[in-house]
Amino acid sequence: MAERREKQTLFQLITELPYLFGELVRAELELLRKELVQRLKGTGIGLGLIALAFTLLGLVGFLLVVSGVYALSLVLPVWAAALILAAVVLLVAILLFVIGAGLVSRTKSPVPRRTIQSVREDIARIRGDRRAQRSSRDES
Repeated sequence: MAERREKQTLFQLITELPYLFGELVRAELELLRKELVQRLKGTGIGLGLIALAFTLLGLVGFLLVVSGVYALSLVLPVWAAALILAAVVLLVAILLFVIGAGLVSRTKSPVPRRTIQSVREDIARIRGDRRAQRSSRDES
């Protein structure tokens, strides 16, 4: 393949530039898509768990009201069972909230740092700026 490139004329190389530039842009966009999906997946799962925890907290409130009604109207162990059930649901909600908050806090900024760095390197290569290429490699 290297031999074929050496035999190409300047005109052939110039006509190939738009295709190569298009390929570069497509590769950068694919890297951006993958990086964003990876970062936002953890955030989405964490936010879903937090929403579920708040839903369960609403259910706890409802169960506490029901248990209060039972406690006032009937002096029987039925309300105690409702309180126990409310406590269990509350513990599950707290656990889900803690897990969800941990997932959200572990997710860093959704800024696609690798893609930005790669685009900077590509721009430096296109400009022929050797110093920028070396410094960007050193930062990695």
